[in-house]
Amino acid sequence: MPFRDEPTRLSRLVPALVFVAVLAVRSLTFAALEASPLSEWHLWMETDEWGYVDWSAHLASGNWLDVPAWRSYFSWQEPYGPPASWDRLYQKNAYFAGPLYPYTLALIRVAGLPLLPTIRLLQLLLACAAAAAIAAAAQALAWRFLRRGNEAHAEWEAGASSLTCGLAGLVAGLFYGLYGPLVFQDGFAYRDGPVAHVSALLLAWPLIGIARESEHEEDASKGGTGAFFLGLLGGLAALLKQTLLPLALVSVLLLSKRSPVGAKRRFALGALGLAIPLMALAARNIAVGVPPLTFDTRQAIGLAWGNGRGADATTAPPPTMEAILDEARGSTSKTAWLVLKGYADAPLSLPALWGKKAMTFFLFYEVPDNSNWYFFRDRLPVFKTLPVFPCLVGVGIVGLLAALKRGVLRKDEGWLAAVAIATPLAACLLVQTTARYRIGVVPPLALGVGLLVFSSFEEWRAQRRARVVLLSLAVLIASALSALLPSPIPTSRHRFADAVVGATLAERLESPEAGAAEIRRYLAEGREDPAREVGEKAAELWLLGERSFTRVAPEGIAPPGRRYVAPRR
Repeated sequence: MPFRDEPTRLSRLVPALVFVAVLAVRSLTFAALEASPLSEWHLWMETDEWGYVDWSAHLASGNWLDVPAWRSYFSWQEPYGPPASWDRLYQKNAYFAGPLYPYTLALIRVAGLPLLPTIRLLQLLLACAAAAAIAAAAQALAWRFLRRGNEAHAEWEAGASSLTCGLAGLVAGLFYGLYGPLVFQDGFAYRDGPVAHVSALLLAWPLIGIARESEHEEDASKGGTGAFFLGLLGGLAALLKQTLLPLALVSVLLLSKRSPVGAKRRFALGALGLAIPLMALAARNIAVGVPPLTFDTRQAIGLAWGNGRGADATTAPPPTMEAILDEARGSTSKTAWLVLKGYADAPLSLPALWGKKAMTFFLFYEVPDNSNWYFFRDRLPVFKTLPVFPCLVGVGIVGLLAALKRGVLRKDEGWLAAVAIATPLAACLLVQTTARYRIGVVPPLALGVGLLVFSSFEEWRAQRRARVVLLSLAVLIASALSALLPSPIPTSRHRFADAVVGATLAERLESPEAGAAEIRRYLAEGREDPAREVGEKAAELWLLGERSFTRVAPEGIAPPGRRYVAPRR
């Protein structure tokens, strides 16, 4: 049977099937989290989640220009000085971080909706849409390859080939939508889950458009509506997190080159869409006396924290951070210079630090900061059923490389995937390789998984089975390295702070005994906690009824009459 030029009805349904499947599974995790005391993790006043919730209240109170600009102040900052001392390190009235996320939370507040359930639901739906887009991209690339194939394709059964393309899309979409740490991050009110989902859309959109050009070549040379809206998405992405701007630019450029005819017009419309959100930022900044394209004030702190002399690739601030920030006075360029200057007598130390971070980036360990994947996974069993990083990284990288070699993925499309990988990698190198910064790499890796499935099936069908064996060996080696190599940073899965916060929330929402059980569980299981000595003292204080040290907001703490107090001996 000759190869048909149109996909079957089944393959057209793949993105919809992915959307529904991801929605179904993620709804179970959503329900499990909402039914757990852990759903109130935002009440721990030491996290960015607490910060975004507080910032949104600051905006929703009527201060829509954010003047004076909101600033965080956590306990780790106290040794470096009071809030007034920190204010001098920030550019006056510049946004603390990318403003799109806190403004979204503020709009939810103004609408009178329950804040945390609503944002979790919106993030769930965005994840489903992103998964469907990745599925559509993998399927479209596979169809293009078969449509433009070689002599071997003429011998393949059209129906079987359509199933292979559909399977590639299905696997890519499901790997993205059901990747465990990404599902986990979407349970919190901070921007990292949405950053991954917007990255997925910026990656998939031009790939889908280019892959379908031969189906609609007459349309490819016409309007630029798609380029405009892709640019608009890219501009919003930059307001979510400015590190997405390079990916947005490459995405718009790639879609604009879809056909030589009309490329300039499409690029102009894409650039216009990209500029609109940035012009809104510039207008606000000019109105409050801030340089127009100042996205946030955190770059200087991140650079000093993650790279100052003495940094060890963990989330612990280096001893040189205070001096660097004090001298830089909020200037990112001066901070970068002072960081480099600190390594003048040891020029290889900074590359070695980046090497540790890069190695951690590709290994299994999910580095905790605001939240701990392992703590939540052990208490919400649904997370134990979902794939983790070693299931994704080896397959994804080998799949992308194989797709490039065979021409399933063109070179310019490969550059787009490379930028999608480099964006979260750069964030991790410049700060720390925490789990929530790393999840931005999931979209290109999930796409690679789907393309590997397609390449393997078609190589097998074409009687090139030795290549399938080689691909399988490459996947096994890469996955084994990720799973088995020791991490260059400490890999404790237990932190006493998690136990203290979890116990405090469980005590208020379930019972005093439930809270005490969390503390006892830490004492039994958390012996490798690097802060074990402090943890034991914290556990003792908690069991004696003390809660002031927990850093949980008052509404998250049970009243004195309902607290667990151990019997005195």
